[in-house]
Amino acid sequence: MFYSILFRNQEQYELTRRTDEPDCFKDLNLDQIFAPILKSKKEFELEGFFYTSLHDAETITYRQEVMGELENDELRRLFAGFSKIIYNLDRYMVSIRASLTSDSSYDNNYLTRGRMLDYADRYCSEISALAAGLNGKTLRSDGLSNFAEYLTAYSESEAFKGLCTHVARLRKELSRVEYSMLIKSGTIRVRKYEGEDDLSKQILACFEKFRQGEVKDYRQKVIEEPAAAHVEAAVLDMVAGLYKDIFADLNSFCEKYLHFLDPTITRFAREIQFYLSWLDYILPLRQAGLPFNYPKLCNTAEQLYCRDMFDLTLAFLTRDKTVTNDFMLNAPERIIVVTGPNQGGKTTFARAFGQVHWLASLGLCVPGSEAALYLFDNILTHFGREEDLSTLNWKLQDDLVRLHGLLEKATSRSIIIVNEIFSSTTLSDALTLGGYMMDAISALGAPAVVVTFLDELASHGSDTVSMMSTVKEDDPTQRTYKIIRKPPDGLAYAMHIASKYRLTYKQLCRRLIK
Repeated sequence: MFYSILFRNQEQYELTRRTDEPDCFKDLNLDQIFAPILKSKKEFELEGFFYTSLHDAETITYRQEVMGELENDELRRLFAGFSKIIYNLDRYMVSIRASLTSDSSYDNNYLTRGRMLDYADRYCSEISALAAGLNGKTLRSDGLSNFAEYLTAYSESEAFKGLCTHVARLRKELSRVEYSMLIKSGTIRVRKYEGEDDLSKQILACFEKFRQGEVKDYRQKVIEEPAAAHVEAAVLDMVAGLYKDIFADLNSFCEKYLHFLDPTITRFAREIQFYLSWLDYILPLRQAGLPFNYPKLCNTAEQLYCRDMFDLTLAFLTRDKTVTNDFMLNAPERIIVVTGPNQGGKTTFARAFGQVHWLASLGLCVPGSEAALYLFDNILTHFGREEDLSTLNWKLQDDLVRLHGLLEKATSRSIIIVNEIFSSTTLSDALTLGGYMMDAISALGAPAVVVTFLDELASHGSDTVSMMSTVKEDDPTQRTYKIIRKPPDGLAYAMHIASKYRLTYKQLCRRLIK
């Protein structure tokens, strides 16, 4: 039995979801990644789905299969239009139900009942159109194929057919309603139409002789919503008195079908936007030639890898010039230590590592051509921050307090990302503290990325992998932004940079002497 396009069953759907950003989002730039999606799809309230990572490989695979199928352009367009219309109808009907159950005649009137009939008519059309559009299509994913079966059964049910029949009958009956309004001295009288001449035709015929070829049409389209709703409602009350049987049928329709929208279908209309919004978001990057894949999720960290990985936030700036990187961890390897010159892409690599894991935990396709990623319980990050005067802690103390809190939360199933800490103390103290940190991470057995200026940490133990940001061989001042597996070389390239800008001791002396 189909229940949700994001979860395999009702029990999973009803689990608590986060409503606030996880702590790691700011460090990993995930807040920047999801912000435009959540803003453009604000009415669908998707925050809980993007903020809550999954820990069940079956549910993640369920989502991956659905998203993979939605990469078909025709299918995606079919669901995109349906989703927006049905979700909006569901929102409109909240207001309609409130009005039709109100004691206020200002809200509870035939104008509101007419709107409900319009919404029901649109609903019937959309359900029938989607059922026809999906008819004959072979859907491979469990989620979409089960929904298609549910939709077919629903569209063929007696309840839905009864709704459509009643709507069609009312439309036909209301099309026969004809009346005249007599307006004089601020008073409106209504009576049945008695075959009076259509004066508008006479006026047009009178002015036809003045026509000189084709002219601009200055007529304005009248907006749907009435400018004086209370007046129209009062007129409809009088018309209802003239056509009692037809309007009694309308009253009966509204009472019987006040909750005509199927909750499973409206739930689908909202949830499908989770997939559609992500595919829309990454489309420009795919058009620029950047790869995305559906990773394998691993319960153990025996072998983790991602080929052609990149940072999404940076990729939107660089597009086809984006530099991709790989990583691979084979047991007993657990910790990647990244060293190298400043501005070489080390922090970007660490962010990308965290991004692909979070995105994979949501069941989304991730940056890269192929990946096997860890099924984590939490992503814990420690990126350098400016001193916070409100805490009265100096930077080193703040680093240590935050690192201690991180390690207390961490388990063997966590992912730990530490970026450039202990930079505010002496080299010897930084090495000592860095060693303690590496021991603690190693004891946990959790996958980790440590970005550091301390080359010695890259050879801390058998579970440590050394990776390094590289520079161009012919010009060490130029960064390649490629992070490769290699031992640290201990070079900071400071002299090359100083030479490039004519700031070495000899260059300065020559310039001063001149």
